[in-house]
Amino acid sequence: MNINNDLVELQPFLMSSVPKSGTHLLHQILNGIPNITNDIRDMEKKFFIDHHPQNSSIYKDHLYRLAYLKPNEFGIGHIFHSDEYAYMLKRLELKHIFIYRDPRDVLISLIHFIPKYWNEHPLYNEFNESIVTSIERIETLILGVENKWPNFDAWNRPFYNWINDSNTLAISFEELMISKESQRKCMKKIISYLFEDKKLPLPLEKMITLMEDNINPDKSRTFRKGKIASWREEFDDKTKEMFKKVAGNLLIDFGYERNHNW
Repeated sequence: MNINNDLVELQPFLMSSVPKSGTHLLHQILNGIPNITNDIRDMEKKFFIDHHPQNSSIYKDHLYRLAYLKPNEFGIGHIFHSDEYAYMLKRLELKHIFIYRDPRDVLISLIHFIPKYWNEHPLYNEFNESIVTSIERIETLILGVENKWPNFDAWNRPFYNWINDSNTLAISFEELMISKESQRKCMKKIISYLFEDKKLPLPLEKMITLMEDNINPDKSRTFRKGKIASWREEFDDKTKEMFKKVAGNLLIDFGYERNHNW
């Protein structure tokens, strides 16, 4: 949203997410900040690493494109945490806002997203032809498929590791959804992180209102329900135990459960 080109100039920054964790929601919130912008259709401003690269060229490509982000502009993507990437952001002096979500709800969102939208996913055909029930898809994503797709912890943990990065502002999908009060508190954190001691372009409450007003789920073609704890409606006892065994520590390590008794 452009208000005045003479307003404070911010260093560009990166926004990343765990896939299916409110990417479009946070994108809309950030685009609601005066003079901050990202065109989600611009592939040059998108950054994806959902594996551990064996070839350093992908880091060089990201370094080059991140360096060309303009002031008041941000990049967007899904990126595995690595020491190399964290150092790269520090070297470029880019701030990083990261959004994550209860891994169980991520799983539920994925079982609906993959067969409908993710036609490059290795399991896309199976999810449309042979693995067609919700329970079958849940079990498949928890366990993974040898030589095709890793188990749920192995693929997701590298995203969540950004939570522990000292230079990253990590916010949860639940913070933005649980209540209006929590959402506004989260928006204040974002403004404080991005602007630090710089003068705000508008009064704080006005900025938050603009951020709120820019939220529109209808503009996201991949938005489904955006519910908290939707996994409770689709897990059965078998899949709960399966998830605990394979990815239960993911919940504990990143604050969603204290133990395996859920």
